[in-house]
Amino acid sequence: MRIITVIKFIAAIAVLSALAATLVLAERFFSSDPEQETPSNKLEALIPAKPAPVEEVEQLVEKLEVDNLPDVTPGERAFESARELLTVGDYLAAEEKLKYVTTYYPTAPSAKEARRILGEMNMDRLFSGIGNSGQKTYTVQRGDSFLKIARDNQTNLDLIRLLNGLDRVDRLHPGDELIVMPLNLRLVVDVRQQLIELWKGSQYIKAYDPMVMQVPKGQGSVKTKISDVEAKADGRVTNSSKTNYRSSEKIFVFAKPQMVIRSPGDYPKEGFEGVILSDADIEELALLLRSGNSVEIRY
Repeated sequence: MRIITVIKFIAAIAVLSALAATLVLAERFFSSDPEQETPSNKLEALIPAKPAPVEEVEQLVEKLEVDNLPDVTPGERAFESARELLTVGDYLAAEEKLKYVTTYYPTAPSAKEARRILGEMNMDRLFSGIGNSGQKTYTVQRGDSFLKIARDNQTNLDLIRLLNGLDRVDRLHPGDELIVMPLNLRLVVDVRQQLIELWKGSQYIKAYDPMVMQVPKGQGSVKTKISDVEAKADGRVTNSSKTNYRSSEKIFVFAKPQMVIRSPGDYPKEGFEGVILSDADIEELALLLRSGNSVEIRY
């Protein structure tokens, strides 16, 4: 527990204790009863015993401004505020609140949900072309192929298919126009927080919760890259131009250390080193990653 959390917790207890004592005093102080029993000690003599009117006690509570008590669960108030802002459609203000939670209180109870909401907002922007996604229109030239266009524009065939609504990639003619988006994303394997994060430069995109994380031992920060994106269907290697590619199992291979990110299947097997994500997460990453993307492993 952080020291600031301890301080806030102690402060909250102190304020609540003071409030309780004040209410007890208030109940006995606001009016006196001439027929009350003789006090047994000096303290009772200072505190008349007749209950105070309810209205006067309520006024006292309002003056104490109980709503301003310290946040004993760090980040929760910001998260609740973000949810209220989302409800009224103030997405930019909500985004700032969510970033506050994930940045300063990454282990708070609401942090996981805050990351999920931020991720969905960022993915919507990315695929819709809003902001700095880099989407552009490419005009097909003579001699082009889908694989060549993907390579020259630093993207992948999966994403070209999605952005252009293509069911097949065997028809291409000079003059055709395709929407392309460069995939210069960075993958972070955070061993300490047990997270897989996707970044675009210094901009956070989305986080994924691993089902299994068994990475080679290391210290500090290790830089590597995705050396290959493999696809297997019925145990055999396939590629993005084949009809069975969309339903194939995707495997992201790291250059060094030798490890992979893959879907569950019948893993983890003995000696497995890498990360296992859900099928849905793997399919999403297959749209956003390509060979050559940089990777950082944080220990």
